[in-house]
Amino acid sequence: MEKCPICATRIANRLCPALGKRLCSICCGEHRQRSIGCPSDCQYLIAALRKQRERLGRELSKEWDRFTGYLREREEGHLIPMLEILREALANGIHKLDVTDDEVIVALEYCAQRLSPIELMERPPNILGRALEETLVPLVQSGRLDRELVREALKALAGFVEYFRQESDDKRFVQGLLGLYPPPPKKSSPIIRPEGSGIIKPDEGLV
Repeated sequence: MEKCPICATRIANRLCPALGKRLCSICCGEHRQRSIGCPSDCQYLIAALRKQRERLGRELSKEWDRFTGYLREREEGHLIPMLEILREALANGIHKLDVTDDEVIVALEYCAQRLSPIELMERPPNILGRALEETLVPLVQSGRLDRELVREALKALAGFVEYFRQESDDKRFVQGLLGLYPPPPKKSSPIIRPEGSGIIKPDEGLV
């Protein structure tokens, strides 16, 4: 049986599309997306990312339950429906973007400031911030969403992401959220607009 060219001890049972060689499963996992530039369609990479997202999704769900329980204890349970809307809309936007937890926090905080009674002229910090702004601000201005409720929910969600994130994993929240909301079918949807800006849009039936 062929030996793994990296460790030279274990059986090479996986064909690596990046190297064009067979590796053992352990070296595949240890070097994946580190010293090996894995193509996005690698079956082993796809399976590993799916498992990681599912695990982080379970962790996020557990912490989310604690978070909403904390809000109820503080008599802020009225924020929870809006938080759920923002969380799902954010997930749909993240499916189209490559962002980190820090970028999510910055985008949420920017939109909270954008909805402040004091008019701010600063530019969106990133495409996610612009997408949130283009979605939420018109809904608030039209009276379909309460300005203060959205602001408080945005700030609360930014606080949760800050709590859940880790220094050792700059996408812990992002990956966990994608674990809770797998990629939608590739078809036209009222939730995602493909133009690049305004990617996020709450479901029409929820606002």
